[in-house]
Amino acid sequence: MEVDKVKILFVISVIFYILYILQVLFLLVNHSKHYKREKRKINIVSRYCLWIVIPALNEESVIGDTVVSLRNEIDKLNPNITGHILVVDDQSSDDTFAIVQSKKEIVIQSTSDIAHTGKGSVLNFATNFVEQHKSESAENIILIIDADGRISSVDIETAIFDFQENPGLGMVQSAVKMININNALEIAQDVEFCGMNRKAQITRDNLGDGIASGNGQFVSLDMAKNVGWGNALLEDMEFTLRGWIKGYTSIFNDHVIVRQQAVSSMYRYIRQRIRWCTGGLQCFKYLGELYRSKYIQIGLKIDLTIDMVIPFLYIFVNIINIYVLYRQIYTLFTYHSVDYTLMSLLFIWIIITFLATISYQRYINWYFKNRENPKMHLSIWRAFINTLYYFVVNVITFFIPIVSLYKIMVGELKWDKTEH
Repeated sequence: MEVDKVKILFVISVIFYILYILQVLFLLVNHSKHYKREKRKINIVSRYCLWIVIPALNEESVIGDTVVSLRNEIDKLNPNITGHILVVDDQSSDDTFAIVQSKKEIVIQSTSDIAHTGKGSVLNFATNFVEQHKSESAENIILIIDADGRISSVDIETAIFDFQENPGLGMVQSAVKMININNALEIAQDVEFCGMNRKAQITRDNLGDGIASGNGQFVSLDMAKNVGWGNALLEDMEFTLRGWIKGYTSIFNDHVIVRQQAVSSMYRYIRQRIRWCTGGLQCFKYLGELYRSKYIQIGLKIDLTIDMVIPFLYIFVNIINIYVLYRQIYTLFTYHSVDYTLMSLLFIWIIITFLATISYQRYINWYFKNRENPKMHLSIWRAFINTLYYFVVNVITFFIPIVSLYKIMVGELKWDKTEH
């Protein structure tokens, strides 16, 4: 009877593993539409007023360098783009407000009724300020940057050019790259955002619309006002879904890049991912409206459904996988017997990892050539090791969906800020 149970669990594990492999393959075969336009000449002829909004809560260690870096990039922009930096201090207990003031940039403080209630409240507060001070002679664009974020003038102009080429566009989401990639966890995050996360974004963009990722998010003032941010813990995804339901369109352009700090400790990483996963589960409530919407293409609806359902499934599947892996290892060392089905799947996984490696390596080397240093180069072997770090971190943090579901069930939905 025990053997039969193990076989059933093994079959379940294999089925979901195959589905996972197919999902990864589907992401990898999708290529960005923007590669075809790599040599397009960026020529800003319309007038734009750019508001770089930085939500900040106790960011004294990074905010000074961030606003200086952004001001330097603003000074390099096309004359048709006027740039402002707007820091929204969410009632910080440190010197965040004073530091921004000393840099002669605009800094406002959230009111007590919304203080520490989440990033969405801060962004709505910022939108109201922009609406009151908007340019009447130019199109107003809000760029959301984290307190540790960096973005170049080239990337800003590339995103603004997307608005110019697509009248009525609501949002452009950039790709995200890590600044600090010193340990295995930081490297894993770089692979995640420049590799599989980027490919997932490209897939959605090819299916219809890109989705917001919080940092490096360019939003028209019209969309920001009429959609607004909610109180989900994954406010960027919620904002996107609400925007799609209202008919706004969005683009993911991986030739626009924002850089940010990777989380350096596993404890902080797990806290961050629990918040993200919990926020994703909160967005499940929009699924019905998404399917009823006439603005969203069917392929994108299916993709979003899979993304929302997977965390629920993996709550149980991850437990099964760990048990099955234990039984396979036990059989190997006890009876010296190898399950060739398992070995075949492991071989396929290695091939998938190598394909993911090629995608990551290609993008990083494009980044080196066009954004950082043409003399830098990431070898295929180093990229493969980096990609392995990413998959290992995913395995280690298998329990995150379980914690997220628990938090939703008990109503523990307090905003847990990522520390920089």
